[in-house]
Amino acid sequence: MRKVIVAVLAVIISLALVMMGCGQPAVKEVTVGNKNFTEQYIIGEMIKQLLEDRGFTVDFAPDLSTAVMREGMEAGDIDICAEYTGTAWMVHLGHEYEPGVDNNQIYELVKKDDKDNGFIWLDPIWNNNTYAFASWPEFVKEHNIESLSDLAELYREKEGKVSMFVTIEFSTRPDGLPAMQEHYNFEVDEGSIMTGAAGMSLIGLEERECDVGMVFGTDAKIAEHGWHVYLDDKAFFPPYDITPSVRAEVLEKYPEIKDILNELVATFPGGGKSATPAIVGECQKVWQALIAKVDIDKMEPDEVAREYLVSKGLIK
Repeated sequence: MRKVIVAVLAVIISLALVMMGCGQPAVKEVTVGNKNFTEQYIIGEMIKQLLEDRGFTVDFAPDLSTAVMREGMEAGDIDICAEYTGTAWMVHLGHEYEPGVDNNQIYELVKKDDKDNGFIWLDPIWNNNTYAFASWPEFVKEHNIESLSDLAELYREKEGKVSMFVTIEFSTRPDGLPAMQEHYNFEVDEGSIMTGAAGMSLIGLEERECDVGMVFGTDAKIAEHGWHVYLDDKAFFPPYDITPSVRAEVLEKYPEIKDILNELVATFPGGGKSATPAIVGECQKVWQALIAKVDIDKMEPDEVAREYLVSKGLIK
């Protein structure tokens, strides 16, 4: 009899434990990946920390190459990443870029095409980390110029004699300087062009060896020196706007992720709205400052991400 009572009690206890377990909230797990450079370290941490604050357990896969991150998304090993519109359009989706396609158009094209691959693109951050040209503010003020169209007009007025520093590759590639000159209808005098390896144009501009230097849209040096970045008002360069991308089946399982990450995007200039040259320029300045905190001030990316999220009231 005693054995029967003990057995019954064991069953009751087991059932009670099961029922208690049923009352516990289900664990929400996702894997977030990011690429292996400063901007990606920061956005990856922002996504990770925000999702953790909203109750998700996040497995983190940092420091990935573009190809490895995409392969991880396709294999289902990575659930969420922040990818660039231009990269997706030309590398992942295999399309050829044609100058004149603006930020909004390429985003819509990528969003539509990649949905067929099972990836949902959320609202974009209009930071456009692409090729750009910059000058010291006093040069811009002296000549009263703001955009690449204004700069092209100055080159025409000066018969091409305005010093420019670009990479060797950009100076010769068909979709580089030759195509840019054709697109904006100007020509740089042969004696006014300086070329060098990647990064040398930043040094040339920093040391005032040139009036115009090639940069990337979110380079930290831009924020450090207060350089003016010319607006690409005729959309020559491919847009590279960073955008949260989520596997469709993950979003179906956790639909709240869409609102959580779109809330993050909305804290940046133009978030949730259509891009304009002015919005892109403002957003690039925000990212230049964020990247400068890591590359120049030597803060850790997770610290920069947390500081930003707290300042925008997304986490405490």
